Amino acid sequence: LDWSRPMWQEHRPHHMQRYMQQNPYRLLALSFLAVMMVGTLLLMLPIASVQGQGTALVDAAFTAVSCVSVTGLATVDTYYHWSLFGKIVMVILIQLGGLGIVSFTTIVALLLGKRVGLKNRLLLSEDVGQDGMTGLLHVTKKLTIYTLAIECIGGILYAIQLYPYIGDDSLYIGFMQAISTFCNAGFIFFDNDLPYKMVGDVLFNINTIALIIIGGFGYIAAFDIWSYRKARRFADLKLHTKLMLIGTILLIALGAIIFLSVEWANPKTFGPLPMWDKVLAAIFQSVTPRTAGIATVDYSQLHPITLFVSIILMFIGAGPNSTGGGVKISTVMVVILASCTLFNNRSDVEVFGRRIPMVTVFKANGIIFLSILLVLLATCYLAWDEPFDFIRLLFEVTSAFGTVGLTTGITPDLSESSKWVLILVMFTGRVGVMTVIGTWALRTKPHKPISYAEENVML
Repeated sequence: LDWSRPMWQEHRPHHMQRYMQQNPYRLLALSFLAVMMVGTLLLMLPIASVQGQGTALVDAAFTAVSCVSVTGLATVDTYYHWSLFGKIVMVILIQLGGLGIVSFTTIVALLLGKRVGLKNRLLLSEDVGQDGMTGLLHVTKKLTIYTLAIECIGGILYAIQLYPYIGDDSLYIGFMQAISTFCNAGFIFFDNDLPYKMVGDVLFNINTIALIIIGGFGYIAAFDIWSYRKARRFADLKLHTKLMLIGTILLIALGAIIFLSVEWANPKTFGPLPMWDKVLAAIFQSVTPRTAGIATVDYSQLHPITLFVSIILMFIGAGPNSTGGGVKISTVMVVILASCTLFNNRSDVEVFGRRIPMVTVFKANGIIFLSILLVLLATCYLAWDEPFDFIRLLFEVTSAFGTVGLTTGITPDLSESSKWVLILVMFTGRVGVMTVIGTWALRTKPHKPISYAEENVML
């Protein structure tokens, strides 16, 4: 990013026009790609592994992309394969991916006293998902403080919870895990079997669930709730915040009920647990598919119905401008509301006394259609290339697309070509299908004001 361009140039019309004609989607995608490539090179170094040997390109690239895309899928064991240097590189990549690369570089520039030009503000507005540039730098500062403060609190709680299990290592692993959990990355920086032993640990479950929900809720909705904390009136919230609250509560509740019903007597998951531990595990498992990736039960032993429900939750994901992935809760809510207009015989999509613009409805439908297409194409390739059950392959691809990180245990056993396919899916899931398409298809020239004759199509 070019921080050296003088501010006076922004006020010159031809400079501003040139900036506006550049493709922000392409620059945003390239910034993520550049960080992923640097992360790959660092993780290939011998110092990054415990054995002191270089890591294979596909495994280093898979891990780097998984970190920057805050997914959590891994082809090698995070705890046993990577050295402290490797884990620190991973945490930095996760933080960059969760906070946003442009947001991070903007904060660095502000700390160094640099000016942020119009070109970088355009990129920043795309990175944080804000329409317009009013108060953009102030929002970025608040977002950074918000992120670091919650991660510090979560890190302290994790250090306390993990100390009986891993001793003094918890003093730094706790903060690594807090960053991974808040960024909805899904990487576990301690023994993978330990969360299964903590399935009934109330403090561990609450801390993890809180970090996942807060990180995946989206800063715009979170700031809106904070702004109206004194009024405590649901009606005062923005429409986006209302839809996020309703969608989040419904997903957690319905997911927990289905998990509890299907897995209650499963001897390999919920069966041996006491009643209240089953309830806690059900709530945890309904939260973690929404792009977090941490599990307190073995997903390879889940009933196919539970796996399919998890696939749906992973595909929906978290909220916009959050650390989570998926097509986003608000996107699904808009599509559902648009579908409901078929039953009330209205041409407008209305809810809570507000009308949703048709361009938003078109965009929501486009996002879901293109996302389904990507998931199906990738799943078909893996089904052709791999010997595993189709439901497990669909689970793996959806986990990669939703930047979740949950797995039924087949990731390390995939072929090299399948791993590269998942790398592409993870990258697309992090930057978004609209950004990937906009990278190549965004028009920089204005459309001609032509309106064609209307003709009906039978549906």
